[in-house]
Amino acid sequence: MTIPQRLSPVSRCLFTELGDGTAVVLHLDTKFYYTLNATGVVVWKGLAEGTATVDDIVARIVGEFETDERTARADVDKLLSELLEEGLLEPTA
Repeated sequence: MTIPQRLSPVSRCLFTELGDGTAVVLHLDTKFYYTLNATGVVVWKGLAEGTATVDDIVARIVGEFETDERTARADVDKLLSELLEEGLLEPTA
């Protein structure tokens, strides 16, 4: 699956950050909850800003966590694919 450079959370999803650095996302249509770890939170918040591209988010992950660009890109692409598949994200212009 090709990941678009610009994505945004679907408006029917509620994001709640928890005190331990993780978060949950509730899809209001399906009533399913999804758990995000700390890196997933960075990804979600970056997309929710509406200005960050996937490349920007990968750079943030590299800057905030002990990882290299290649690993960060693979992990971000995998997460984005899963979130797209579950209907939590949509491509934006």
